Amino acid sequence: MAKDINKIFKIILIICVIILIIAISFSLIYYYVFFRPANEKAKWMAQLEWEKEKLKKEELKKLEEKNEELIKKRALAKCLDEADETYREMWDEEVKRFDSEDNTLPTDIAEYLSKIREKRYEDCYKFFGSD
Repeated sequence: MAKDINKIFKIILIICVIILIIAISFSLIYYYVFFRPANEKAKWMAQLEWEKEKLKKEELKKLEEKNEELIKKRALAKCLDEADETYREMWDEEVKRFDSEDNTLPTDIAEYLSKIREKRYEDCYKFFGSD
C-alpha cells in the first residue's frame, strides 16, 4: 500500500510538473509572440506620431515665418509706394505753385522734396525692415 501511495504521489508530481512546464511555456509564448511585439509596436507608433507632430509644427512654423516675411515685404513696398506718391503729389503742387510749364522746379525745392522722400524711405525701412 505504501508503494501504491508512493506511485500515485509520483504520478501526481509528474502531472503537476508537466502542467507547470506547459503553463510556463504558454506564458513565454504569449509574452514573446503577442505581448512584447504589441508593446513594441505601440511604442513605435507613439514615436512615429510624436515625430509627425514635430514635423507638422516645424512646417507650420516655417509657413508662419514665410507669411510674416511676405506681409512685411508687402507692407514695405506699400510704404515705399506711398512715399513716392506723396513725393509726386508734392512735386505737382510745387510745379503748379511756380507755374512751371516744363515740370521743373528750382534746385533747392527739388532737393528739399528729395530729402523728404528719402526720410520717408528711411522710416519705411526702419519700421518694416530692409528684407
